[in-house]
Amino acid sequence: MQGERATVSAAFKAHARKELIDLLDSVRGKKGLVLDPSLSGPLSLIAEVSLLKEHGVDKIYHLSAEPFTTDCTNLIYICRPKLEYARWIAAHLQANNKTGKKISYSLFFVPRRTLLCERVLEEEGVYGEITLGEYHLDLIALEDDLLSLENGASFRELFLDGDPTVVYSMAKALMKLQTMFGIIPRICGKGQQARALADLLLRMRHELVANASDALQGHIFPARSEINSLVIIDRSVDFVTPLCTQLTYEGLVDEVIGIRSTFVEVDATMVGGAPQATGTSAISSQTAKTKKVPLNGSDPLFTQMRDLNFAVVGGLLSQIARRIHDDYEGRHQAKTVTQIKDFIGKLGNLQSEHQSLRLHTGIAEKLTTFTKDSDFNGALEVQQNFVAGISNKTHLEYLETMIDKQASLEHTLRLLSLYSLVEGGIKPKVYDQFRRDIVQTYGHTHILTLQNLSKANLLRKQDPTTPRSPFPQLRKLLRLIVDDVNEHKPNDISYVYSGYAPLSVRLVQAACYKNLGGGVVAANLPAGQQSASKNVGWKGWEEALRLVPGPTFDELQKGGERDGGKGSKDKPPLTVVVFLGGCTYTEVAAIRFLAQQEGQREFVILTTNMVNGNSIIKSMTEEFNAAASPSA
Repeated sequence: MQGERATVSAAFKAHARKELIDLLDSVRGKKGLVLDPSLSGPLSLIAEVSLLKEHGVDKIYHLSAEPFTTDCTNLIYICRPKLEYARWIAAHLQANNKTGKKISYSLFFVPRRTLLCERVLEEEGVYGEITLGEYHLDLIALEDDLLSLENGASFRELFLDGDPTVVYSMAKALMKLQTMFGIIPRICGKGQQARALADLLLRMRHELVANASDALQGHIFPARSEINSLVIIDRSVDFVTPLCTQLTYEGLVDEVIGIRSTFVEVDATMVGGAPQATGTSAISSQTAKTKKVPLNGSDPLFTQMRDLNFAVVGGLLSQIARRIHDDYEGRHQAKTVTQIKDFIGKLGNLQSEHQSLRLHTGIAEKLTTFTKDSDFNGALEVQQNFVAGISNKTHLEYLETMIDKQASLEHTLRLLSLYSLVEGGIKPKVYDQFRRDIVQTYGHTHILTLQNLSKANLLRKQDPTTPRSPFPQLRKLLRLIVDDVNEHKPNDISYVYSGYAPLSVRLVQAACYKNLGGGVVAANLPAGQQSASKNVGWKGWEEALRLVPGPTFDELQKGGERDGGKGSKDKPPLTVVVFLGGCTYTEVAAIRFLAQQEGQREFVILTTNMVNGNSIIKSMTEEFNAAASPSA
């Protein structure tokens, strides 16, 4: 089934790669490529620098406000449709025109052009000098089972600005998926934005078929559906999970160092001469002191470690170090020519493993320093108590101490928002005190940040006219807290947070398996019944779903039942899980665990972008808004 998941990611990569090549070939001769910095990482996962050079790219530049000197007579700009970028590009043209340079300009917007950006170009007087087009870059394959739109502003756009553009982008990507792999027979989901995506997807399919010629009517979608079902999770149904500290290896790397389109920036001494993973040459600059390296499935050691709870990573690294040492020592046992030849044959892999071990040992040491810090452990304990339903005056005093010590604003607001979510808001008197302290400590600009958090329903006052948080009931009904979690040999998804099972993934588990473990099964199933059903849906979980915010839906698509993607004896059904508003690496790890532990089903995860608690809180600040806007 690994091949099936790889087929989905490979299909999107091949499509994006071909369109990029066609785009480059549309401009003859040597050319300079000017990239939106946010697209450098995603593009590096699609095309190596060598491929770009094969198709005439002589130099690569990052788009910025400052005009740059170039000896290229053809320039291709590829960027998101931001008004600011359109103004920068217009300024570049005007600066070059003043010097008398004759340059041919092409501008491709990702994923599509907008009238507002075109109007800016018209107002700046350069519209007629640029050839405009679109590069339909949508889902980027981060892994065989994980694809992302890589829209870093999606959370703010959906839950603060009310901008549904990313829902449209995901719908277009899912339509592309269906034209490749067949009509998805069943679509179920939870949440307002999830409902909007499902409706849009159904409407797009109807319009595509209605507008097709009679000859094409039966050929738009493959006759056989290779995907069994689609589960859509709106991030707003579970704000709690991303605000919790991720405790898997990959999750902690994202929390502490930061992962961008599978790349992480580390101290150059950690890397040495480690080779870049195949097909992941980064189109980006790096300093002499740091180096960007890929963290993905091409690294066998990372694949082995990524989804483990960090508590077990140190022991695993020690075992691997001993094994590599023993393998190197095997050279002393090589006496004959054949034995020497065999050892030399293994040497390349050993060196590669050694370099990977060096990298991950360095990263693990950095993470260990972070996790042993008293501030980290204090905040983690308070956080876990909040989620478990244990909150008292001491925990609020800890939050006050964080503010007094001027702890990171993101960490402070993250913990305070978590408390607000599980309690259904903060008592007005307490909220007002925290608000005053935050504004006085971190600055008056964060009055807007607090307003944004309130508008997004992350941090708010308790309101006697609205019901209390349903989280305590959900905690019981969906077994969100597991006391006897085994981090070394986990038997439940709660291991990713050392005892808390992500609500979002519990919903996926409920839809796909009916059995949550610990004796918790859907209401219409007898206790102990195995979750071997190949059908997906919410039946039996109505009581719990009523407590989760937003509409619940379960749709059958006509035409998808020709095969239904039910799988076969040797081929379990494939479910696509969509996260609207972002997904954490721990949620990905938990879904992978479901596929391995429960069996009978495989998953491909699609998301608008990868998030963590810090990135979500940061997206609520006006500094983020200034950096991300204006967009169209």
